[in-house]
This record gives sequence, structure tokens and C-alpha cells, in this order.
Amino acid sequence: MIRLALCTLALALSGAASAETPDLTGTLWSVCGDDGIDTWHDTRLMFTVQTETADGTRLEGHFDWQSSGGHWGRELVSGLVTPEGALTLQGSIIEDGSASIVVSRYEGQLTPDGTRIVDGVWLDGAPGIWAATRDGGAGTGLSLCDTAVPIS
Repeated sequence: MIRLALCTLALALSGAASAETPDLTGTLWSVCGDDGIDTWHDTRLMFTVQTETADGTRLEGHFDWQSSGGHWGRELVSGLVTPEGALTLQGSIIEDGSASIVVSRYEGQLTPDGTRIVDGVWLDGAPGIWAATRDGGAGTGLSLCDTAVPIS
């Protein structure tokens, strides 16, 4: 009886640990951001590559930033989603854009269904908050910035 319980527990734990991140590629995400100076409600995010690894899910893609102050640019990013949904992204280059756009590091939490990124922060340049929803880029992202993460 104890042996059966241990086997059941082992199967349950192995199933929980092997849960894969939903496919995040191929659809635009509407992004909302605020850095205390400008808002970034017409920004889009696209993940173009997703690879499952032992650490979690590796991602590559880009932000197409557009601010209320007229700043814009495409930032290439790559990063990781852990099995718990913690998202980290690192910008690598600005392909095109205004001089005020800089590469940054990003953190957030992917919802279990893979349709939203919440409680996001960016940590370089003018630090700010951000959130995203996977809606094909149809929204302005205005309603997304309901996160309680402070800007510091």
C-alpha cells in the first residue's frame, strides 16, 4: 500500500514538473507600459521562436515600442519562462527607432493559460511597469496596466 502511494506521488510530481508552456509564438500581443514619463499603450510584442529546455521555455522575439511622447523602435529580446510562469526577457539591440529607445531587461508573470503577462517591470533606461495580452495586436493595451507594481 505504501509502495503504491509512493508511485502515485512520483507520477503526480513528474506530471506537474513536465507541464509545457502554451505556444506563445505567431500571434501579436498588445502591450501597455508606463515609465512615469510616457505611456506605451500602442506597443506590440511578438514571440517568433519558442524552445522547451530543461530550465523552462526559451523565447525569442521583439517589442515594437510606441510611446505617448512620440518615441518608437523595435527591440529584439530573448529570455525564459520558468515552469511556474516567471518570465524574464533581455533586450539585445534596437533595430530601428528614435534615439530615446534603449535595450532593457524585463520581468513578468505569464498566466497559466498563456494569454496574458501581468505584474511586469522593466529595469533599465527609465524603469517602468508593463503588461500584455495575446489578442492579435487588436487592442491598445490601455486597460492592461492594472498592475500594482510600483515604478522605481
